[in-house]
Amino acid sequence: MFDRQALIAAFEAIGAAALANGTRLELAVYDGAALMLASDVRFAPEDVDVAAIGLPWPDWLSAVVRDIAERNGWSGDWLGDAVTFHLSPLADHAADHAEFGSFPRSGAPGLDVLVPTAPYRLALKLKAMRVLDAAQGEREAADIRGLMRMLDVDAGGAMAILRHHFPNTAADGSEKRVLLRHIGSSDEGDGDAPRHGR
Repeated sequence: MFDRQALIAAFEAIGAAALANGTRLELAVYDGAALMLASDVRFAPEDVDVAAIGLPWPDWLSAVVRDIAERNGWSGDWLGDAVTFHLSPLADHAADHAEFGSFPRSGAPGLDVLVPTAPYRLALKLKAMRVLDAAQGEREAADIRGLMRMLDVDAGGAMAILRHHFPNTAADGSEKRVLLRHIGSSDEGDGDAPRHGR
């Protein structure tokens, strides 16, 4: 499990390694890690989901990621790009992402970290919509509710955001509409809902 400071320290190490190897890497971070970075969320993800870096990874990147894992007792595949399959092909790189920071934070940067904007985060959450999952349902509902409040949208507005990024998913979204109405009208879990950064 990661915490925010450990993840930022990992970004520092990757940025320094990129700089030492004469390159500048850009990582777009999603799901739990993005939520942790962009909000006051109180839970830590089990891995870090990033958009595809491209294979094969350069030797220096594999080495620094492996070293970070060993130092922190993390899984060897803590940095993974499986999430790429779930991203929207309609997402605009600039408009749907915000810069979280550049690393190392002092001196020239070797790594730029991006997170999805709040509307894109909401679209990704709605596409996955695991609110009926016994293990993660309450947390997912709280995340969706928090994003809807922050964006000041109701179920219809949330569906419009989903439609913008995932038109096929939204086209057959009757179940999602019902769940969204319930999530939007429920006050359950408000105290635990994270405050999402724009």
